Amino acid sequence: MTRRVPTRIPIQESAPDYELLWRCAPSLLVVLDPAPGLRVVAVSDAYLRVVRAAREALVGRPFFEALPERAEGRRMLGAGSLRDAIERVIATGRPDALNSPVHGPDGRLRYVIHRMDALELEVARSARQRDDALRELEGASRELEAFVHAAARELRGPLRAIDAFSRAFQQMQGALLGMPARDLLSRIAMQLERMESVIDGLVALARLGRAGVSRARVDITEAANRAAARLRSTQPGREVEIVVAEGLTTWADESLVRSLVDHLLDNAWKATRATHGARIEVGSEQRDGRGVFYVRDNGAGFDMARSPEVFTPFSRLRPEPDAGGRGLGLAIVRRIVERHGGEIHAESRPGEGATFFFSLGGAGD
Repeated sequence: MTRRVPTRIPIQESAPDYELLWRCAPSLLVVLDPAPGLRVVAVSDAYLRVVRAAREALVGRPFFEALPERAEGRRMLGAGSLRDAIERVIATGRPDALNSPVHGPDGRLRYVIHRMDALELEVARSARQRDDALRELEGASRELEAFVHAAARELRGPLRAIDAFSRAFQQMQGALLGMPARDLLSRIAMQLERMESVIDGLVALARLGRAGVSRARVDITEAANRAAARLRSTQPGREVEIVVAEGLTTWADESLVRSLVDHLLDNAWKATRATHGARIEVGSEQRDGRGVFYVRDNGAGFDMARSPEVFTPFSRLRPEPDAGGRGLGLAIVRRIVERHGGEIHAESRPGEGATFFFSLGGAGD
């Protein structure tokens, strides 16, 4: 019987490629220079795959500049931040659960090895998923805006043609037109104007999906006074008391805030059209321990059971034909507030007016 001799694997005489071993390590590791700035010295391939970064983009850069620490990461990882933990290891020379000091032959601290743990990994994955979702949402917003603009162009052509034909017919017939015919032509003109307003509102709403927010100090008092003057000029015969508090300011996008204030005052103006002693108030107050702005009216109000519909496009809280509005103003208001990371809600009772409270996620709110 022939005895099998096991195959001998030759021993590699050269030293192992430690850099290759480091890069291929299955752990999520990053080596930092303990000098101020915590410059990245080396990164494992596994770490690069998780954070979706190239080695060249990280090595040589300050750690928290290349990979900013997210607020949600600090909350998930405990009371202190990752930066605090690393600096504590540098100061004490003692390792913790995630960071290990590496000392040279002279006993001096040479490196700090940071290992991404399960919680930090989950934060990174969640952030990556959120970023992917935001990119998809931005793409969908661009497609929606392009569609709305294209639809607006196609709709405006026929509307203007109808308007032109109606005017030409009125000029051609002149004195031959009786009152019923004139009334009909007037109604056509009003409906055309209404449709133009709806198209303008849709375009404005679509643009807000991608509108950038450039924050600066905004004077809400001045914006509200301008909106009030505009409303009074449109109906000089109406007696409406409009009270605007002094010193209302916020840190927000000026053009968007002016649009928000315009729409909220427009809504209050329409809501009080049948109210004797109409009053509109713009101010601020503390609610739940934080400052909020409000626009309050003593108009028609609405049933709070319908509150989910308040900011829905084309939803009207006052269904009567002469109520005005196109059901888009409050939808635009909500979108502006959301773009600022703020909140908005309404409180109302039928026949007792309504108050719209909002914040814009900035200083001064």
